Amino acid sequence: MTYHVHQSPVLPESDAIYYQYVMAQNGVFVRAENEFVDACVKVASFKGLATIIRGLQPLAGWVRLKLPKISLTLLDAALADAQAGASMSRLDETLSYVVWRNDRYQLISPNDQQASPTSVVSKIVELGETVVMDMHSHGAASPYFSSTDNLDETRLRFYAVLGNVNTNPRWLFRLGIYGYWVEISQDALFA
Repeated sequence: MTYHVHQSPVLPESDAIYYQYVMAQNGVFVRAENEFVDACVKVASFKGLATIIRGLQPLAGWVRLKLPKISLTLLDAALADAQAGASMSRLDETLSYVVWRNDRYQLISPNDQQASPTSVVSKIVELGETVVMDMHSHGAASPYFSSTDNLDETRLRFYAVLGNVNTNPRWLFRLGIYGYWVEISQDALFA
């Protein structure tokens, strides 16, 4: 982790291993980059009479995919997996990962999932893959990122939660940057 005071018009490349805080005229941002995303998001605004810091440059945040958009067919497959549990008269949560392998996205569902209607866990923490998105369902509940999700979702990757699985399925998406999050639209990630 490093810190940068944004005084010149051009933001230099980050020298951080994981993430960098950038103090700009209009707030504090966190930025990070890996093989599939480059992002800079505002994490704090300045309050009070002085809403800007004079002498610093303003900054506009961004989230840029470095790979192609993800195929919508993977969302359909994850939804089908989530709905499959309903045939057993209970709607357990499900877990899957979107990985980048051999120049394309693939959906991976850990086969050791221990699920209930309110939680899902897997002992497979890392797959040795480039995990682009961590996806889980909330069964019959509405989609939302819970406090448990906030504790678990601390890597630089995209996260998705699916809710209302058998009635009116709906997804929510966000980018996680080491404990900071920004909501992302489905259109920004999928084609």
